Amino acid sequence: MTVSDAIGERTADTVIGQLVGELGGSLGVLLTALGNRTGMWDALAGAGPLTPGELASRTGIAEPLVREWCQAQAAGGYLTYQPDSAAFSLPEAVAGALLHGPGGGLVDACTEMFCSLGTGFDQFTRAFQAGEGFGWHSRDELFWHGSDALTRVALPDALIGAILDGLGPVTATLAAGGTVVDVGCGYGSPTIAMARHVPAARVLGVDYNHASVVKARQSAQDAGVDGRVHFELGTATDLPGAGYTLVTFFDSLHDLGDPVGALIQARDVLAPDGAVLLVEPAAADRVEDNLTPSGRMFYAVSTLICTPNAISQTAGSGHAAPLGTQAGEAVLRATAHTAGFGRVRRVPADAPLNLVLELRP
Repeated sequence: MTVSDAIGERTADTVIGQLVGELGGSLGVLLTALGNRTGMWDALAGAGPLTPGELASRTGIAEPLVREWCQAQAAGGYLTYQPDSAAFSLPEAVAGALLHGPGGGLVDACTEMFCSLGTGFDQFTRAFQAGEGFGWHSRDELFWHGSDALTRVALPDALIGAILDGLGPVTATLAAGGTVVDVGCGYGSPTIAMARHVPAARVLGVDYNHASVVKARQSAQDAGVDGRVHFELGTATDLPGAGYTLVTFFDSLHDLGDPVGALIQARDVLAPDGAVLLVEPAAADRVEDNLTPSGRMFYAVSTLICTPNAISQTAGSGHAAPLGTQAGEAVLRATAHTAGFGRVRRVPADAPLNLVLELRP
């Protein structure tokens, strides 16, 4: 049965049921973040079955509030419920994902972004309807902070180091004092991670959003790498300098209004033996293969954040359509070839959320 067939068999009542499920899931993200921020997940971990009263005693939160939170989490499948004792317990797999894995950080980061999206939703809707797009600069500090936190969850320092190691000769050149320019650097977390991994390299981050550049500079200073990591205001199609060993795009190419132009510029500023590192969200090449829960999330992110940002850079300019967050490897390869890259290689890296490509002229 195809997706279209399944859709055709539904009734209005089943659609209402789906909508209620989505509303519960959306509110559930806030409830999960609430558990992170109030210590309820920590109190449940390893404690065995606890009644709401017992959990309330451990956390200092009013019992009726704890009761309703536990019931909601049990309905969502994150807690197990024992009717005989009216107690709730935290399964090991859930504790592992939320407290020891990336789940807790993912939820907290997205909660900040959701709160920001809700606050500015009326303004965003007007821009969306007018076809004007909605740029990164139109967001607020809460959104930028949440986005940076999400980047650090999806691309931790260890993963960035492993990706760099997968580039082979390029990393060797960097270790001997090569140069990097990170395009669309945001708050600079991946930029700083590269500098930590290759201490001899000189690293430049470029972003068009002034507030991001200011924050990135402060982050570099706090990390003690500001002597060899710098951040400048600029666009992807007008990069400063030339002769770079490596040009990087960490989850940024799909946010750009002119992805081909950005890659042409990246090629133009490369050293003769240099390479471009392209890190994009993992996606299948065919739309029908992305009609999954993960695809649902990334298509939503693309609609609400990434593509509106790209459109804000291209409105009235006549450029080709932006890539979208779920472009897929075939489209990314075609975009690279259009920009003049003759060699595109999949970089071996354990990056479940990302596709990693090395481009060479």
